[in-house]
Amino acid sequence: MEPSRFHSEDETVSPLGTVFFSDEEDGATAPEMHRRGHYGLALLVFSPLAFLLTVSHASGEALVGVLIVAGVAPIPDIDQRIPFVSHRGITHTVWFIIVASTIATAVTWAAALQGTHTVNGTLSTASAPSLVFPALGVGFLVTLGLTTHLIGDVITPMGIKPFAPVDDTEYTWNLTTSADSTANNALFIAGLGATAAAIYIPQVLATIGA
Repeated sequence: MEPSRFHSEDETVSPLGTVFFSDEEDGATAPEMHRRGHYGLALLVFSPLAFLLTVSHASGEALVGVLIVAGVAPIPDIDQRIPFVSHRGITHTVWFIIVASTIATAVTWAAALQGTHTVNGTLSTASAPSLVFPALGVGFLVTLGLTTHLIGDVITPMGIKPFAPVDDTEYTWNLTTSADSTANNALFIAGLGATAAAIYIPQVLATIGA
């Protein structure tokens, strides 16, 4: 039996328990529409950093950042597939972001360790930066991507409680529903455009300057 959960005013539940997000304008249901908005917002927020990386001749790192930030952005909504976990509960808090980014940093550190040669059983001083910076960088990108998800949800009527259970204050700007196709598509297009411009324009300018 599906555990009882709190649903927002723009959510409906099918007989099988699947959460759908209803578009109030045309009555259509789109279970994945809100994800498009999260992708777009993540890319939009990351685009300035992508630009800085590209002009610093680190376009490869910029592309990796795009994949990580956008890739983790929908993760908090995994709570919809976990029994007895309420939607926009623990996975939509700063505590979840801290734990997830710490795990990502630790995993990256461990992976770097596996690929680094050691001297007399201890890590050489010269190899230390190659381990620290990628690990911290991945942790930062995971933090950024997950934070954009919370930002995306706080603009909806349902809002979030980012500091629960320490502080149960609910934050919402009530700007648009999570299934508003116009808002989701606008964010997605803006995110793609901003990221493409951030990575492509510096390369074009560099080519012209050369």
